[in-house]
Amino acid sequence: MLRLKLGLYIGYILLLAIHPTHAQSSVPPSNVTCEALLPPDRPMFSGPNAPTIRFSAPASGDVYGTFVTVSVDIEHFDLTTDARHWHLWVNGQLQGMVYQPSTILDLAPGRYQLCASLGDSDHADIGQPAETVITVYAAAAGTPTTAPAAPLGPVGEVIPESGVTPGKIALVVAVGLLAAVGGWWLGARLPKAQK
Repeated sequence: MLRLKLGLYIGYILLLAIHPTHAQSSVPPSNVTCEALLPPDRPMFSGPNAPTIRFSAPASGDVYGTFVTVSVDIEHFDLTTDARHWHLWVNGQLQGMVYQPSTILDLAPGRYQLCASLGDSDHADIGQPAETVITVYAAAAGTPTTAPAAPLGPVGEVIPESGVTPGKIALVVAVGLLAAVGGWWLGARLPKAQK
């Protein structure tokens, strides 16, 4: 039993070590653009009615205060219909989907590349992404924060895209370990085959 507990503990520690969070990761090299995060065969649009996205907040530069309001301006793409949304990346890591024009991130002090792209009802990225690079500083006592007191529009939660998560990995590892231990235990109690 001690071995099983030790194995589960080591597996949990390894999962924590290999799963980076956006606060711990660094800004991608300057030659990695937001466009490189998107599939090259995504639908592209041109002309005066092409769907577009751009950051309205924060502007590139310094941000004081770790709660950062992220707002986008979207043209020719209605977020209120057909489960349309936008995707948000922080330092090359997809954070998820946002169904409102604004969301709030809690970022540790550091430098961040934020990327946003429009997502259709099939969760496919479309068009050109938006990009901004910010440096977040913790606000000292008496220092006003850069982030607006109120978001520029309704605030949406960042909803993670479905896929492999650390919890799912831990569950698969735990079930596998339990199956192995159960098989060993059952095999030790069954009569041995006679030759």
